[in-house]
Amino acid sequence: MGLSPTVWFVIAVIALVLGAGLVFADRRGVPGGAKDRKRWAATHDWEYLDTDPVLPSRWRYGTIHQGGPGVARNLMSGDVPTPEGPRHAYVFDHEQAGRLNSVLVAVQVQEQLPAAVELRLPSAPLPDDAGLDLLEPVGERYAFVSDPDAVRHLITPRLAKASDLVGDDVELLWAEESWVLATAPLGSSSERVQELLADLAEVAAVLEQSLRVKRR
Repeated sequence: MGLSPTVWFVIAVIALVLGAGLVFADRRGVPGGAKDRKRWAATHDWEYLDTDPVLPSRWRYGTIHQGGPGVARNLMSGDVPTPEGPRHAYVFDHEQAGRLNSVLVAVQVQEQLPAAVELRLPSAPLPDDAGLDLLEPVGERYAFVSDPDAVRHLITPRLAKASDLVGDDVELLWAEESWVLATAPLGSSSERVQELLADLAEVAAVLEQSLRVKRR
């Protein structure tokens, strides 16, 4: 006995809903996004971990301060090739208070920074860290710093240009110790993450140049 047209219609609707749900899950990073990360990591000779509960505690500014270190999910780690040499980097879905909030991308700076610098778009929330002072506009962003005198020489037109190129889907990028970090929306494509890695590597190079000029 064949199925009626009504039953076939119901089956088709259910399949469509399930398919949409899988697409949404993939864009959120769980569980389908993990497959994309694993594939990307394997293609680029990076390492992949499902979970790292310790890594985010390496940093203290930006979203780490706002919501706590949390947990790194769907973590990729490896080297970004640049003219200055390979830079170590991390990409992970940042879980805070049991909820995935953003994709966090971190690229290593080859020199130690004298203080922390946060570059926030006007649409980003103001930092809730009493140890950060508003310094000045940097391109389309505003600089909040932990020591104005120590980092003023880092705020250059080249840094403004490099930070503007990061894109307005990244409300917050910051630099601390020997890292440049940024938060991207959940569901950011592999292509977008790869662009962001290159953009942050350029920001790191600009900061290094300013540090070398300062020492001359």
